Amino acid sequence: MAMSPRVQALRVVVAADCEILTDTADAAFRECLKRWTDIDRKTTGGDCSPENRTGYSDNRAFFLVVRRFDGWLKVRTAGGHSEWSPIGSDGVVVDLSRYSSIQVDAEAQTATLRGSVLSKEVAVRLAEAGLFTALGNGNAVGAIPYFLGGGASITTSTTGYGSDQIVSARLATAKGDLVDVTEQSHPDLLWAIRGAGQFFGLITQLVVRAHPLTALGNDKGVIWAGSFVFPLDRAKEVALVMKDLMDDSSHATAGLMMIMAPPPARKPSLVIAARYIGDPDNAKEVYKPLFDLQPLIAAGGEVPIQNTSDGREAIGAKGDFKRFGAVGLRRFDVKAFLEIIPLWKEMIAECADAINTAFNFQWDSRPPKKPDFESAMSLHGIRYWQNNLIWHTDPKNRSKVDEYNDKSILIMRGPDQTEWADFQNGTRIGPIELRYRGEAKLERLEHLKKEWDPTGVFTPQLL
Repeated sequence: MAMSPRVQALRVVVAADCEILTDTADAAFRECLKRWTDIDRKTTGGDCSPENRTGYSDNRAFFLVVRRFDGWLKVRTAGGHSEWSPIGSDGVVVDLSRYSSIQVDAEAQTATLRGSVLSKEVAVRLAEAGLFTALGNGNAVGAIPYFLGGGASITTSTTGYGSDQIVSARLATAKGDLVDVTEQSHPDLLWAIRGAGQFFGLITQLVVRAHPLTALGNDKGVIWAGSFVFPLDRAKEVALVMKDLMDDSSHATAGLMMIMAPPPARKPSLVIAARYIGDPDNAKEVYKPLFDLQPLIAAGGEVPIQNTSDGREAIGAKGDFKRFGAVGLRRFDVKAFLEIIPLWKEMIAECADAINTAFNFQWDSRPPKKPDFESAMSLHGIRYWQNNLIWHTDPKNRSKVDEYNDKSILIMRGPDQTEWADFQNGTRIGPIELRYRGEAKLERLEHLKKEWDPTGVFTPQLL
């Protein structure tokens, strides 16, 4: 298949070892088209995959193509897990899957991340140095996009959000300039990158803060992780016990309470994925109220922090129609939670292909740790979330499943719209005021967008 004139022009400006795929019949090209979700998936005009090699760390191809080819290039920074990464046949994807590296500075307690490095890789390298940081709840989550968009984790009450870990960045601007963003050089831009970093340029590198493993409350570098499974018809008694446990800030608990039908039996169940930070020997006493309910399954034990997302390969696999519906909540409303159970049952009855969908309440018994600086992140007052996993396979049910998700979120939010908050890494639709709360904060973001990306090369968000 012949290269289009645009792709031929791109070939001129990138390095010789930069792989460009354009043949739709090529198995390698078809593999590049696969993404975590098939929602809005398109067939691109080409896949440009530069290699990270010595002497090429700044990767001039990245910012040269932004300047010469803006409007038809998209950047896929972590293997295509973003719902917003597709571009059609009139454009080319810049795939950073071969452009990735990690450098850990144990003495400074920082890590320098480049390209498409994944969360698992970061966790392992940090643990080897006796460190950890806030990371996404999935091994295949792209680390840099996670940090830029806020980033919640199981350690939020200990570390703060992912965006709170950002020390500095390297950014390719809409004008084609490569900028080092620090507190000294561009403090306003650094403020914006911490929580809204995907909208101002192409971030090729981040330096992030790390923490000693002892901050996990033990000398093993572990957390306690457990699971409790109950029949769905026991939801009320379980939810009442869970409310007391969730609201008890004397213990560092966190996790998910999920309405789902887990494999292989696929019986409607209430599944609690529980975490505890501290001495793992204390976890059974902390979760004693759940053990006392005599669940169908009750299991748990200490897990090295770098392995907490292991065993989730199924959810990380590419394909099917998947997305997260994540909104911030002010409290756990037992009555509202019980109301979304029949909604989930109705969805499964009408859309059998959505059997993997789970309506999830996420909690942290302690508030997020606040940094000693201001940023675009505006969710430090949130420690409860409705974090639904939407997952189905039949394209005919695309809108139906989303409608059920929207209804469940509306119930959990409650009527007071002044309390509503959207997780900015989970959506790019709806009122932007719900993602970046506060009139002054939003005005500042809009001003910086006009300064750094006035034509919307990096999406029209904030314009």
